[in-house]
Amino acid sequence: MPRFQPVAWLLSLFLSHLPGGVAAPVGEPIKIAEKIGNGDRFMGVELLGSLSLKGDPALAELSGLAWDEDEQTLLAISDQGRVLHLKPDLSDGRLRQVELMAVHPLLDPQGHPLSRGWRDAEGLALENSANGIRGDSRLIVSFERHHRIERYRADGTWLATLPLPGRLRQAAYRPKSNHGLEAVTLHPQHGIITGPEYPPKGQSHYLANNLLGTAGQTWHYRPGEPDGALVALEALPNGDLILLERAYTSIFSPWVISLTRLRAAELASPGTLTTELIARFDSGQGWLVQNMEGLTRHQGMHFFMVSDDGDKPWAQTQLVYFRIVPE
Repeated sequence: MPRFQPVAWLLSLFLSHLPGGVAAPVGEPIKIAEKIGNGDRFMGVELLGSLSLKGDPALAELSGLAWDEDEQTLLAISDQGRVLHLKPDLSDGRLRQVELMAVHPLLDPQGHPLSRGWRDAEGLALENSANGIRGDSRLIVSFERHHRIERYRADGTWLATLPLPGRLRQAAYRPKSNHGLEAVTLHPQHGIITGPEYPPKGQSHYLANNLLGTAGQTWHYRPGEPDGALVALEALPNGDLILLERAYTSIFSPWVISLTRLRAAELASPGTLTTELIARFDSGQGWLVQNMEGLTRHQGMHFFMVSDDGDKPWAQTQLVYFRIVPE
């Protein structure tokens, strides 16, 4: 399948820059729970602000987030093959507003925007984003459908296709269709870690890396919900992993969004790991969260989380700011 189309390229370039490069506020305050508000604690988190992002077509289908400390910018990627630069207003420690600073298409090796079959970007991590040097950040992006992990500049310029962990290259473990690499993170000891949204039939949920050679390491875990899907990963400086999981089976069932933790000590050995529940947001219990797919640590134990609206007019792109409270 070709990786670019001339018409799509021109259209993407037309949509990829804001007029005059002027930042635009795109956040509208929303409630994500019927009885719990900003500043309230729920299970292991404290809510610190929620916005619905709207006003630009590029804000649709956001699936991955990463905080660039050097640039003080929140980066997002979308199913439509774009990278967005966002500037959050965190007055008094609360998320008040977000400005959309720039939008760029993700490019293929020939410099053209990715074509429809290749642009389903899902997971995002950053390299060189907290080294005190501006302008050298690199995006690590995982994709569904044509499953791969690639490196980009912050303006969407392609740099390299990275080797997949050996486990993902085995037929029995290879992701199927639209159940691919929703999540990726850069771990301080284990390098790039990824995992499929759902494992192939007959396999348990797993994470894998390729740091230690072609085979790499594999860790199995049990999702928080029977139909749980891995949609985001975030490595902490201490080596713990935070997992964002989604469970949704039909329009007659509630959304369940879960935050869980894998301890660094458990990652030291392969096998089936035990996840610890941090928070569980159930739409059947008054939560108004939608299809959460992106997660990133901001500073300390503060995090951003974003939903994929599926480019549907009745859905929201929800950006939520929260803190994981001390145990």
